[in-house]
Amino acid sequence: MIAKIKSFILDLKHWQLILLVILLNFLNNYIFSVVSDLFDVPLNEGFNDHYTIKEKIVLFIIVAPFIETLLFQYAVIEISKSIKMALKYCCLLSAFAFASFHLYNVFYFSYTFVAGLLFAYLYTRGKNQRSAILLPFIAHVIYNGIVFIGKYYFA
Repeated sequence: MIAKIKSFILDLKHWQLILLVILLNFLNNYIFSVVSDLFDVPLNEGFNDHYTIKEKIVLFIIVAPFIETLLFQYAVIEISKSIKMALKYCCLLSAFAFASFHLYNVFYFSYTFVAGLLFAYLYTRGKNQRSAILLPFIAHVIYNGIVFIGKYYFA
């Protein structure tokens, strides 16, 4: 069963892999939202109100995913690989660094740790440096864009 799942995932095209990661990220968000609600702790308070809507769009949908991809996937994974760290530990370190940057509360840390694992996996699936950076960046942009639209236009 696990071999079939692994084979299925390895056979996915890049766009299918991005879609899968986005869907898994929404499932991840839902699970941690339910758990945090049980403890009456908001999962994430989000941006402060002193940003304009245009600033929020640029920061949340474009700038944050770009910087976070460069810092937490590219830099952490490549530096870790350069010191001969096993790839699975590179991904764990990348996810931990990503989650530490989102330390609003223990639930959000846990949620972003799982999201960081998904983005790190996408990074490792890149065939070259360009696609390695683009895969998690595109998934992150699309995910944040959908969350932003849902939060600010349909809330």
